[in-house]
Amino acid sequence: MLPQKMKISDRAFTSLRRLQNNTGLTVNIGARLAFFSSIESGHTWQGEEIELKQRELDKYTWLGDHVNLVEMLLKQKYPNLDEKDYYKAWASHINDGSLIIESKQGIMDISREIYKASSFTVD
Repeated sequence: MLPQKMKISDRAFTSLRRLQNNTGLTVNIGARLAFFSSIESGHTWQGEEIELKQRELDKYTWLGDHVNLVEMLLKQKYPNLDEKDYYKAWASHINDGSLIIESKQGIMDISREIYKASSFTVD
């Protein structure tokens, strides 16, 4: 569903580089965290165009072992999209999530942010 080669926006790349400087996490790992942070926060892509010109990597580098999970979440959230629009939706979630996590100083800060955005409750 997602193309074999994917890029992210300048905005997302800048945010993920900031995260890398703060935590040591590489841009592709940060993008995975950004995607899930955005999904958990309830962000929805509204069809806006996103200029994708930074860091072309294959989808397995971007998504790691989570390719099937990411594609399933995108299909679940956007059941009526054209194939090419799933890539734009993914990029939109990277943009949104990268802003959520960019200023975090460590993995525990990121975990807390994702937990706060989720609907999980502890009894």
